[in-house]
Amino acid sequence: MANTILLQFGNPYFRIVPSDNVEKGKAIVSEDLNYLCQNGRARNRDIKILVENIYYKDELNVKISSTYSKNTFTRQTGYKKYDEYPSSVFINKEEYINLFNKQPYQSSVFVKDKEKIEETINKLKELGIKAQSIKDFKVNDNITLVQFVKIFKLIVTCILIFGLFFISYFIIRIILKSRNVYFTTLRMLGATTQNVKRILDIELFINSSLAYLSFLVFITLVRYNIVNVSFVNNLIEFLSIREYILMYVILIVMSRLISRRFAKKIFKKSAIKTYNEEV
Repeated sequence: MANTILLQFGNPYFRIVPSDNVEKGKAIVSEDLNYLCQNGRARNRDIKILVENIYYKDELNVKISSTYSKNTFTRQTGYKKYDEYPSSVFINKEEYINLFNKQPYQSSVFVKDKEKIEETINKLKELGIKAQSIKDFKVNDNITLVQFVKIFKLIVTCILIFGLFFISYFIIRIILKSRNVYFTTLRMLGATTQNVKRILDIELFINSSLAYLSFLVFITLVRYNIVNVSFVNNLIEFLSIREYILMYVILIVMSRLISRRFAKKIFKKSAIKTYNEEV
């Protein structure tokens, strides 16, 4: 084996650890490293520690001053729990900081109030920091992060619409079943299918509108943090007036379809049978 031992940062067998007990330019290693040397002796060997990531590349050359065992671990390294540092390579603390603690290349700033994003960016620029809003970053040459936000917004809207649809469907069905006797009585009194449909349309329109109004009140309370539901608050950030209108239209259309189906079922059987069973 060559006189220099090469260690790549991230090596699962030899962890790099700082220690105040190690002199600059030196390293204290586990006696296990002896088995990697031709003469079974790691002391006085040179170690080249390589650090490479997407931000920078650096290296540190040190010489092994001694090796430690379980019995000499605490005295040589200054650490107490031997089992937590298997086969670790201990180097000078200052050299460790210089090797790994580089200046940050990128940081994220999260603003609670989205209305203050531009103001925050300007403040950061005044401090000499190059700042950009997340919507200004490009993912690649053709697709921007804004497009990803739009896709996510579409997914959120679909989830809300489907959720609103199924919840409203079951609630409307329960309401109509409870009104079975009332509408069957109207039929016995001479009401036609069209009469029942008109009454149903009016009732369901009013009920759906009131339910949707309650939904908007709840959303408003969440938006202004009067009601604290973080999950809902995150979702409504992606909704615009268009999505709210779309959900209301779908709710009204769904109500009309259910009323048509319910009215047909009332007149499908004889009035007595319909009166005595659930629709």
